[in-house]
Amino acid sequence: MTVINALANQYYLYISKDQKPFFWDIYDTKPPIEFSLTTYFGKVFQAIEKSSVISGLVFYVTWNEIDELPSYGQNVVVFILGDEWYRIPKYAHKVRAVFKCVGTSSILGCNPLLQPSLLNLLTLIQFLRILVVGVPGWINYHWHKFKNLVLGKGQITPVYDIPLGYHNSKDLPIKNIESRLYDTYFSGSVIHRQYSVWSVKSWLGTPKALSRKLMIAILNQFQKKHPEFKVELSITGGYHDRTSDDERSYCEIMMDTKICLVPRGTSFETTRLFEGMKYGCVLVTEALPSRWYLDGAPVIQIQNWQELPWILKNLLENKQLMAEMHHKSLNWWQDKCSENVVGEYIIAKLKREFSRNSEINLDPP
Repeated sequence: MTVINALANQYYLYISKDQKPFFWDIYDTKPPIEFSLTTYFGKVFQAIEKSSVISGLVFYVTWNEIDELPSYGQNVVVFILGDEWYRIPKYAHKVRAVFKCVGTSSILGCNPLLQPSLLNLLTLIQFLRILVVGVPGWINYHWHKFKNLVLGKGQITPVYDIPLGYHNSKDLPIKNIESRLYDTYFSGSVIHRQYSVWSVKSWLGTPKALSRKLMIAILNQFQKKHPEFKVELSITGGYHDRTSDDERSYCEIMMDTKICLVPRGTSFETTRLFEGMKYGCVLVTEALPSRWYLDGAPVIQIQNWQELPWILKNLLENKQLMAEMHHKSLNWWQDKCSENVVGEYIIAKLKREFSRNSEINLDPP
């Protein structure tokens, strides 16, 4: 017999205006359409439902649709999971709240003037493109903010940052850091899409591709120089090319890894960061943006992958430091990024927004 869970709120997966929204039973492990990050956010929304604090809301979960929604109003809450252009959605002033992964403010993450390189030049160009693309949304948002202020209508909702979480992370018993098989591990793509021969990207590359190529080259050199350390390296076709067997292998190897390498993707913030954190890995990353769930995180940030051999050797030869960072990583996940904590954060922000509107039921019977 199929048990249908009663939901206090309605959840929809929304791709674009060309497709109708798909009702999503957040307790269903297989949503009606393929949609990344539903494993993590399904549990976040389950935490919201379990709290029984809010009800009567419509949650639209979209990947990167920032122009239109199926409906608007004070009962509409939007989650934008995959917009790597850091844009403010055009409808922000028409809904009760907007929560967005990777946020609305980008970072340069390097110094092209003091450290000139092709990678840093392309990073600068990408950063400037993001700023230009984001101008219309920024102007629209602040215009409505100013108009509401002049007309005495009060503030419009902020756009709240939330972590990416994980794509498909198995719940595995946490393994002691000293007993893990792999000293360091990276599995991922270098080039996740093929560009036209006429595209500049096919000739010069992208910040993601150049950064990862450099990291892999340095890692291979480290492996040859230090055969006593166990290095696991797996280059895949792309994020969306993982099979269920790949996911199981990825999770199991991650749990058996001491140091997780977290190179940038299209943006600096990636799911690998949170997957490694959840499993208690020591994390070595590139630059990270300022976010409430990242500020002060127990990670090692590097400016150049050339620093990697020294960092790896010093970490692996310091068991006490490794153990400390292992526990700090686990604690940070539990205290800042876990599904229950993010659910509580969302509830707190919604209650704050709803305090101005008595039409929404905050404490259902």
